Amino acid sequence: MTWLRQTRRAMLVVVGASLLAVLSGCSSGQATDFVWGRTPSITPDGQTLVFCQNLSTPSDQLTTTVSVLDTGAIWTSKLDGTQAKRLTPDGRGPDFYPTVSPDGKMIAFVSAEDRQFDVWVENLDGSQRRKVTFDRAVDTMPAWSPDSTRLAFVSDRSGSSDIWIANVGGSGLQQVTSTTSEEASPAFSPDGKKLVFGSNRDRGNFDLWIQDLATGQLTQLTKKDEERSRLGDGGPQWSPDGSSIVFNRWDGHWEVYKIKADGTGLTALTSTKDHSGDAIYSPDGKTIYYTSSRTGWWQIWAMNVDGSNQRQVTGKG
Repeated sequence: MTWLRQTRRAMLVVVGASLLAVLSGCSSGQATDFVWGRTPSITPDGQTLVFCQNLSTPSDQLTTTVSVLDTGAIWTSKLDGTQAKRLTPDGRGPDFYPTVSPDGKMIAFVSAEDRQFDVWVENLDGSQRRKVTFDRAVDTMPAWSPDSTRLAFVSDRSGSSDIWIANVGGSGLQQVTSTTSEEASPAFSPDGKKLVFGSNRDRGNFDLWIQDLATGQLTQLTKKDEERSRLGDGGPQWSPDGSSIVFNRWDGHWEVYKIKADGTGLTALTSTKDHSGDAIYSPDGKTIYYTSSRTGWWQIWAMNVDGSNQRQVTGKG
């Protein structure tokens, strides 16, 4: 991932391993115009999707430029795409990268409402919208701790894209990584003791790493060949039991992969030759939801955890 910031008013360009885990064409508009979307998150009861609306991101768009002035809205719907409701108030935002808290009460997201990219939270119904971070840096990619009290996120406030943790109220700021490389897409393990994230610290290729939060010990989970694209691996998400991780891998296009938490059992779950990513487990661990461009536009799909029974969830007409 590379952040190119021209001014606080200008564009945020997102490139690289976390392309499918951030922004990617989120745009505001009317519910009847939905070309469904990106970065899905599911409430703990398994009944509701929270996502960033997408109106105009064709399947061949791999580099996304997002204006901080006029794009982005967060919506909820039932898993089949019905009962859609916009959470981003008119005149607010843009908002993107929503993620539901494990207790099902809050949504964390990124907003450029104040013409800078900060992490915010709000109640699941869109009420009590408030800031978590206040720095003039780019703060993005929030991830909840299992107890819903802390958020991990990526920030360039230290001069490079590192991972930080803060309490939901904004206190207790802690820097987790400190390198000259680029880190992306942190995710807490279900027991809250570890973070998995993408990093290009190894020869410039994006791979997945796991860091023990108590000891700081780092373990490299995936390792790409040097000749492979630096886009590599990104967007990791743990299974509810902590035994495996789903993620995006660049193979000339984006596909969904799964690997055991000990680094064994690497498996490709999609092989459509289109683009698939944003993968997350359902709360019961039986289904993987993801986004795919196989219909020509980004839609939310579902599959069994072994990659079978792939079916379209949203935008079916």
